[in-house]
Amino acid sequence: MRRGSVAVRRGSRRSLRRSVLPFCLAAALPSLIAACQPYTTRPSFGPLPAAEEAVVDLDVSKATTLLAEALTADSIPVSRIEPQDGYLETPWFNASTGTPSTERPLGDSLVRVRGWVNAYGKERGSIRAETAVRPLANPSLPSRELDQQAPPDNPAAVRVARVLAHLARRYPVPGATPPVAPAAVTPGDSTTKPASIDSTLQKPIQKPPR
Repeated sequence: MRRGSVAVRRGSRRSLRRSVLPFCLAAALPSLIAACQPYTTRPSFGPLPAAEEAVVDLDVSKATTLLAEALTADSIPVSRIEPQDGYLETPWFNASTGTPSTERPLGDSLVRVRGWVNAYGKERGSIRAETAVRPLANPSLPSRELDQQAPPDNPAAVRVARVLAHLARRYPVPGATPPVAPAAVTPGDSTTKPASIDSTLQKPIQKPPR
C-alpha cells in the first residue's frame, strides 16, 4: 500500500511539472523575444555628415514632437513622426513650395528632410536634420548612396537651418553658449548645373600653318 501511494504521489508530481513548465515558457517567451530582437522605427542609416545640428534642453520625445511642429509650420511637409524613437521624415517635395512630389528626384529642386533626435545627457536632445538631394542618377547604386546634403542656399535647407536655430534659442541648454543665428542666405542662388566637359580631355585647337 505504501509503495502504491508513493507511486501515485510521484506520478502526480510529474504530471504537475509537465503542465506547469509549458505555461511558464509561454509566459516568458514574449519578454525573451523583446530582449533579443530590439525594434526601432528608425532607418538603418544615420544622417548625412553635413546635416544641421542643434542641442536643446528637452527629452527625445518632446524634442521630436516640437521639431515636427516647427518644420510643418515653415512649409516642410513632415509625413512621419516617431517621438519615442526620435525620428521624423518627409516625402520628396518641392524645395521652394513645400508641395510633395511623386516625380523622380534629380537635381536640387526636389528634397527630402529627415530628422534624428538622440539623448544628450539628462533630459536633453541632440537634433540632427538633413535636407537630402540627388544630383545624380545611378541605378547600380543603392538609393541612399545617391543622397547628398543640399547646398546651404537651397530654399528648404534654409528653412531647416532656421528651425533648428530657433529651437536651440528657445530651449537652450543651461550654461551653454547661446546659438548664433544662421547667416542670411538668399534662397535659390545655387542650382544644379549640367555637367561640364572636363577641360583636360579636350584637345587643343591647332591653327593651320600660314
